[in-house]
Amino acid sequence: KKIRLNLNVPWKSVEQQDTENLYRTIDDDRRTIIEAAIVRIMKARQTLEYALLVQEVIQQLSSPFKPRIPMIKKCIGILIEKEYI
Repeated sequence: KKIRLNLNVPWKSVEQQDTENLYRTIDDDRRTIIEAAIVRIMKARQTLEYALLVQEVIQQLSSPFKPRIPMIKKCIGILIEKEYI
């Protein structure tokens, strides 16, 4: 007897893992971009209040994407730990 198998069935678990990996890499890239913007702004201004720094970062990065405030806060914390700012 012959058995027919449909080999064109998509694997949902593989697709879901791919999208999760994609979102993770996008977040990592955005985090790097935000950190670079923060360093650029702080190099130019030397001292700046937190609220003004967040405003400047949002204004500078508004064309590629709109950064979220918690992500900016996290990046500032990372840069302070690394002693960049």
